[in-house]
Amino acid sequence: MVTSTPPRAPAVLLSAVMALLLVVVGWFYANEDLFPPNSLPWKPLVLDAPPGWIAHWQLNRLAADGAHCRATLGTASRLSVTQLKDRKIDDRCGFTDVVSADASPLRFSPRVTATCGLTAALYWYQRQLEPIALATMHSRLTGISQLGTFACRNVNGEAGGNRSEHATANAIDVAVFHFADGRTVSVRKSYGKSDDAGRFLDQAHNQACGLFNTVLGPRYNKLHADHFHLDMGRYGICR
Repeated sequence: MVTSTPPRAPAVLLSAVMALLLVVVGWFYANEDLFPPNSLPWKPLVLDAPPGWIAHWQLNRLAADGAHCRATLGTASRLSVTQLKDRKIDDRCGFTDVVSADASPLRFSPRVTATCGLTAALYWYQRQLEPIALATMHSRLTGISQLGTFACRNVNGEAGGNRSEHATANAIDVAVFHFADGRTVSVRKSYGKSDDAGRFLDQAHNQACGLFNTVLGPRYNKLHADHFHLDMGRYGICR
């Protein structure tokens, strides 16, 4: 007589977990309209809706597909961009999928020229800064002064080492914020202070960490004493 061997407990447990997972995923698909935009990974990214818990993943996936990224930028109601020609200076310096922001929620000085992925992250960042400005500065945020996006140089301007994300227009250095009541908030002058300006900068820095892959400020080193470095590179750092 041949007797069957009962399935082992781990195999039964794995089958049960997989079955439950399929049920859960099926329920999410069937009820996806109940969830807000940007909360489900298989739904398109919506730049005019607030970012959700998968913002980093969505932005990195968007940055990897230039055509899809540019199409997504085209859906943003407060953004207008012009696509620029790819540029190659050497094997480690140049850019692809770069756009110039002709109009954006805030006025940038100078105008931002950056990779499509960074431009998408900046659009979300500008929208997220608006309520922070009203809560801390009690005035509407109107503009940002930046120190540049594209520069063919190494990290920290050193003679050797890795290229900076600036070498591919995939980074921006934000220095000063401008408000409707005429006030300005400088990273150099106000970061770390306990007044309204300091609280605004602290929250602006924290907000950036939820969107950009790398965020460096005065706490990181002296080279960043006067700006927030924001980029969509490979490294995840928030300092």
